[in-house]
Parts: sequence; structure tokens; C-alpha cells
Amino acid sequence: MLSAIILAMIIYLLIRLKRIRQEEAFELTSVFEEAMEAKTFRNERWEKLLKYLESENPSEWKLAIIEADTLLDEMVAKMGYGGENLGERLKVIEPSDFLTLQDAWEAHKVRNRIAHESSYQLTKREAKKVIGLYEKVFREFHFI
Repeated sequence: MLSAIILAMIIYLLIRLKRIRQEEAFELTSVFEEAMEAKTFRNERWEKLLKYLESENPSEWKLAIIEADTLLDEMVAKMGYGGENLGERLKVIEPSDFLTLQDAWEAHKVRNRIAHESSYQLTKREAKKVIGLYEKVFREFHFI
């Protein structure tokens, strides 16, 4: 009699475990799909930004850097770092948590010069270098 009760409990628990695994698989699939949709969206923004860099117009190079900085700000904010703006967020990041922190600072400084110095002259070579810095940061965190 005791063996029959234990066997029934084992069967019940196995059925319950199977249902739990099915629910987890469903949740994992939906999370994965959301992540893929978000990644596609980010990749589209990154691709659009890179097209600005292909132009021969310095204004579009500047726009590419400003857009990349906006993406960086969004990424850092989503990571949970607080602050009013990107500069303040970058200040609170520990270098051990963010291997490309120096690259992020260097790129952000160029963005600030573009935004605050109307006479700032940007070469295509420098624009490509700065976008490369942003790319290193984004790749570290699989943002693009």
C-alpha cells in the first residue's frame, strides 16, 4: 500500500515537473524573441548611423557621432547607471565593470566638442576613428 502511494506521488511529481519545464521553455522563448527584436532594432539604428559616415558631408559625420553617443547613453542607462546625462553616468562606472570605459570617454569628448564648439572641424578619418571607439564599446556589451 505504501509503495503504491509513493509510486503515485512520483508519477504526480514527474507530470508536474514536465509542465513546469514546458512553462519555462515558453517563457524563455518569449524572452529570446524579445531580445532578438530589440537587437534587430538596435542594429538598424547602427546601420543607419554608419550610412551617415559614408557621406562626403562633414555634417553627416557629426550626426553619426551624435547618434552613436545617444545609443551609448541609452545602453548605459539600461545597464542601471544613474546620472543626469551620459557624462555623469560614465563617471560612476568602475573601470573593472567596463573594459572599454576609456574608449567611451574619448568618443564622448569628441561628441561634446561637436555639440558645444560651432567651429569644430571634423575630418572623415577622425569621424571613422570615433565611430570605431563607439563600436568597441557596443561590441563589449553585445549591443550591436
